[in-house]
Amino acid sequence: MKKTNLTVEMVYVTPEVAKNFLRFNNNNRNEAERHSRFLTKEMNEGRFIENGESIVFDINGQLKDGQHRLTSIIKSGKSYFIPIVRGVIPNAMATYDTGKNRSSADVLTLNGFKSTTAVSSFIKAIHKFEVRKSKSIKFDGGARESILTNQQVLEYCQDNYDWIIPIINKTAARYKSSKIKVLNQTQLSIITYFIGGETPNLNVYSFIDYLIGNEISRESATSYLYNKLYNAKINKEPLNFYWILGMSIKAYNYFIEGNPPVKYFKFDVSSDLPKVEKEINN
Repeated sequence: MKKTNLTVEMVYVTPEVAKNFLRFNNNNRNEAERHSRFLTKEMNEGRFIENGESIVFDINGQLKDGQHRLTSIIKSGKSYFIPIVRGVIPNAMATYDTGKNRSSADVLTLNGFKSTTAVSSFIKAIHKFEVRKSKSIKFDGGARESILTNQQVLEYCQDNYDWIIPIINKTAARYKSSKIKVLNQTQLSIITYFIGGETPNLNVYSFIDYLIGNEISRESATSYLYNKLYNAKINKEPLNFYWILGMSIKAYNYFIEGNPPVKYFKFDVSSDLPKVEKEINN
């Protein structure tokens, strides 16, 4: 029978235990303060989960993996059951983190949800532009501490899936039917949500058709914005999505007024998003 030097023990890691373990953190990588702040916040807000990820010591007793979790346990004052692995070879660190990290879409799929890539991206966009009120040039990305964790995405999806998936499906159908993809599907979903909320009406989806060129109304606010998006797409010139969102809301306000002739309008990205005007029922 093949033997191993590895041992595994489940330990309740308190701040005092964490301090003791960190005494053996002599040859590890430098602490990433941003990652430590992120983990500390997750612990303080009750989102850090005992997921079986271990803390690792080598055959010489030196800490090889887990310094950020241990540091965050000390800073947060929290305690967790964590497997402690001992006896790895000293250069084992070179083989860590070589696999593909599980994405939020993977987590949603494992929990039985559909269209998970689109749903995950949509939820993160809502968090970025509605909750954090970002005015970022880029649609995706951001500092790690400002991005939702997989667990947060899952919880939001569980609470809101019933209204999220109809928006995803309806914008996906329009995206697929557009000849020139001036916006991606998630961008269409977030524009739809910002204009129509959780239950957009037919006018909102009709506006989306004009916005992406499925319908044409010349010399109107929708055609003006579509031409801007089209030219940027053809010329491969990235546009500030916050600007696109603000312009879309303005174009929609013209649209529900009857889509009158409009040669020019603008949105200042230093300002807050425009208010969505209520439709006048005739």
